[in-house]
Amino acid sequence: MWIPFFSSAKPIDDQKHAPDRQSRKLCWEKRDNFFKCLDKINILNSLDPKNAKAVKDNCSAEKSEFEFNCATSWIEYFQEKRVAEYKRQMVIKESNDSLK
Repeated sequence: MWIPFFSSAKPIDDQKHAPDRQSRKLCWEKRDNFFKCLDKINILNSLDPKNAKAVKDNCSAEKSEFEFNCATSWIEYFQEKRVAEYKRQMVIKESNDSLK
C-alpha cells in the first residue's frame, strides 16, 4: 500500500507486477496531457534545465499527474522519446524537401 507521506515508492513502481492495461492507459493519458501543455508553451524538451521554470509555472499540475501515474522508469523515457521523435520527423521532412 502506498502512503504518500511515508513512502517514496509509487504503486505503479511495484516491480513484482507489470502495469496492467488500465494503468498503462492512464499513464499514456497523463503523458499526453502533459505533452499538450508543453506544446501550448512551445517547449519540446521538458528535461532541459533552461525550460524548468516555464514548465513549473505552466504545466506543474499536468507534470505531477504524469509523474504520479507512470512508472518512474517510463517518465524520463517518454520525455527523451518526445525529443528524439521530433528530431526524426525533422530529418524526414528535410530529406523529403531535398528530393523535391
